[in-house]
Amino acid sequence: MKFLHAADLHLDTPFVGISNFSKELQKKLRASTYQAAQKVFETALKEQVDFVILAGDIFDDTDSSLKAQMFLKEEFEKLATANIKVYLIYGNHDYYRNNFAVVKFPENVFVFGQDVTTKQFVANDGQRIGITGFSYHQQHINQAVVKEYPQRGDFDYQIGILHAGVGDDNYAPFQVSDLLQKGYDYWALGHIHKREILHENPAIVYPGDIQGRNQNETTPKGFYLVSVDHQTTQLKFIKSSIYTWDKVILKVNADETIDSLIAKITDSLNMTDTLVTLTIDNAQNLNEEVLKTIKRNEVLQHFNNIKTPSLLYKINLKFNDNPQLSQIDQKYWDQAKDSVLDLDKIKDLDHKLYASTIIRDHINEPDFLKKITELTRNTINQKYTGE
Repeated sequence: MKFLHAADLHLDTPFVGISNFSKELQKKLRASTYQAAQKVFETALKEQVDFVILAGDIFDDTDSSLKAQMFLKEEFEKLATANIKVYLIYGNHDYYRNNFAVVKFPENVFVFGQDVTTKQFVANDGQRIGITGFSYHQQHINQAVVKEYPQRGDFDYQIGILHAGVGDDNYAPFQVSDLLQKGYDYWALGHIHKREILHENPAIVYPGDIQGRNQNETTPKGFYLVSVDHQTTQLKFIKSSIYTWDKVILKVNADETIDSLIAKITDSLNMTDTLVTLTIDNAQNLNEEVLKTIKRNEVLQHFNNIKTPSLLYKINLKFNDNPQLSQIDQKYWDQAKDSVLDLDKIKDLDHKLYASTIIRDHINEPDFLKKITELTRNTINQKYTGE
């Protein structure tokens, strides 16, 4: 028995922050989620799998475009001709509503509703498969819905589909122990845009998204081909991302010129179909004219107008501590950091802003405070460079 496990297709991702790129490249980036999804369905046909699991956030928004729906319908129809089933749940981005879709998917597609449901399926090798899941009916679900999943049924192999985060109170929170207690053979997870195997036997798996959507979603993206033989589960990762995001750190010195800097950046842009966020380390070493050229985005524009294997997405300047100031001001920095960079105080700065889903989710990210602290320190170091 074989099946595919994919999640977080995010069809119609807008790819913000790419206005510096050519119109042609912007168009290609916005088409990349479709191309990545096509790789999923092409693989299903090639491998002659029994079924495909899509574990939530198939669309980037609950108001999915007709284009995205028609694309899926056509791909699902291709699977139907090969007698391949699709088991689909909606997540927090594309949460389920009555009359959610404008178009009707073919009969080989089962969409789980807001109540936890188990479907039975008989694979080509005769195994009886139980597949349990539910779709979001609103953007945030604070309840531990996994408690409503039944214990393992009378199946040869049972799969749980869940779009959720470990201990994440906004998205159907769970602990790994909660899943293990159910006695299932495989947990097909979605929501986290990072490939991660939380447990091996039974397999509890995040495949990540199929195409990186921003500079923080690095590494090649894809999905899993899962093979089951005599109750043994084997996973094979298959890359689907058209473009890969990467981060590069470039150290500079005091005698750096624009020419030498451009040469160094050119050498670092050596990976095909990669969008690079470049951090220039020790930026306090650069002379004022070079810094101005970077801050005016002239260097970025230069690389957007020439062809290199990698695409330069963004340039960050990192100003490190001034040794003369660091010892004197360290205790004052520590005092100010503890007083000002407090997560609760940041949340209380503007209740209207914190009420925004995008801002609230960003503030609640595990490394938010660390990033804010680094940005603050960098701003201070930049301001007092050379003084």
